[in-house]
Amino acid sequence: MEQTASTEETLAALAVGSSGPARSGSAPSRAGGALAAAEVAADTTAASVNYRTLESMAMNATFWTVLDYGASTLMRVVSSLIMTRLLLPAAFGEAGLVMTLIVGVTLLSDIGLAPSVIQNKRGDEPAFLNTVWTIQAMRGAAIWVVALLLAYPASVFYRDPHLLRVLPVLALITVLNGLNGTGLITLSKHMGVKRLFLLDFSTQLVSTAVTIGLALWLHSVWALVLGNVGSNVYRLVLSHMRSVVPGTRNRFQLDRSAVREIVHFGKWIFLGTAAFFFASQADRLVLGRLVSLTTLGVYSVAFQISDIPRAVINAFSNKIGLPFASKLNHLPMDEFRTRFLMYRRYVLLAGAVLLSTMVVWGGWVITKVYPARFHDASWMIPILALGLWHTLLYNTTAPAMLARGVATYNAGGNALYAGTMLVGIPLAFHAFGLRGAIVAIAAGDLPLYCVTQAGAVRHGLKPLVQDAGLTAVYIVLLLGQYGLHRLF
Repeated sequence: MEQTASTEETLAALAVGSSGPARSGSAPSRAGGALAAAEVAADTTAASVNYRTLESMAMNATFWTVLDYGASTLMRVVSSLIMTRLLLPAAFGEAGLVMTLIVGVTLLSDIGLAPSVIQNKRGDEPAFLNTVWTIQAMRGAAIWVVALLLAYPASVFYRDPHLLRVLPVLALITVLNGLNGTGLITLSKHMGVKRLFLLDFSTQLVSTAVTIGLALWLHSVWALVLGNVGSNVYRLVLSHMRSVVPGTRNRFQLDRSAVREIVHFGKWIFLGTAAFFFASQADRLVLGRLVSLTTLGVYSVAFQISDIPRAVINAFSNKIGLPFASKLNHLPMDEFRTRFLMYRRYVLLAGAVLLSTMVVWGGWVITKVYPARFHDASWMIPILALGLWHTLLYNTTAPAMLARGVATYNAGGNALYAGTMLVGIPLAFHAFGLRGAIVAIAAGDLPLYCVTQAGAVRHGLKPLVQDAGLTAVYIVLLLGQYGLHRLF
């Protein structure tokens, strides 16, 4: 594996760059001093070369990530334009509600298996990877059983008998994802984004083709359900093909020391993602009870479109930011902070451009290219997109915190986020209607921003000055985009 080999060489060279062995004797000779000086110079040069190698890997990964999300976003938009003409909004509302329940059960059982592999020094050992795969497979099967048990009460609570059948079938994706090879995580660990792009894009092509074909035939929510299941079967098969995804051939194994390390690292991630579920999915969970499936379907489309900039930045954070920061983790905090914040600045500048474009032009695009029954999404998109700036700020800080082994603030921040959403959305809806609820959704994660950045300051990352400067840039971009928009 090319990317893995490069990373192993980098890590080996970084090990060479550590301080030299202690020397005996009370007074070093001139030759000894010259030798020590030469070793220090060699170490400094090696560290410089290694950082340049790592930076080159990150730039290469950035190119493929941009290509990945550019292509996948285009594919999603084309698919959305076609599907919104073939299916009614209620189908999107029903599928979105079911997916929310599945995501909920998934997050409530998350112990950070992928971050454990990426962050852990044993992350390339077969015993560690097999342990991760075994836990992942058992978790996927358990989630499906829970979804099966939830089907009836969910159908009663949301007054939709279709959920009784749709939920168990769509939940099969958790079993399929649980069986995915750990080679996918290994590619992420070593920034093998090119292979991941080819895999993800081909999966999306299959998903789009199958879903559109089924929609032409079925004209119901089952097109979305079966298309999703089919694409996950395709991804599962590819994840175990060594010619496509190199890596360990997985088998069932539970290594005790690996389990202890995974649980120790993942306990805070478990608490954080449990809270994150109630926070991030509260919009659909609460709105699913307060509004019709048709309105929920329109909101789902608005959320999907407005969320594109956040999804792009999350891709950088997860596929590049965390692996990049993990490989800088040996550095003193001052140097670690300088290098990570430099990378973060570039990512946030790109995010500011994307997000300001979405705020100003997203709603306009909806009215021009989507069917009239989805036009109510046009006023939702600017509100939702405006609320994503602070989300980008803390999402680009989180990889550095995880790389340093700090996950406690994520748990506390998500707990506050969940409370704000679960209380704020219904209150805002009853006081100001749907528009008030959308504003509450957009602003709901401000507590998570405050907690995450306070933790980053406490641990020496100090991102607040950069946050202020880039927020000013974002405001200037917004004003410029609004000025341009007035010309049309």
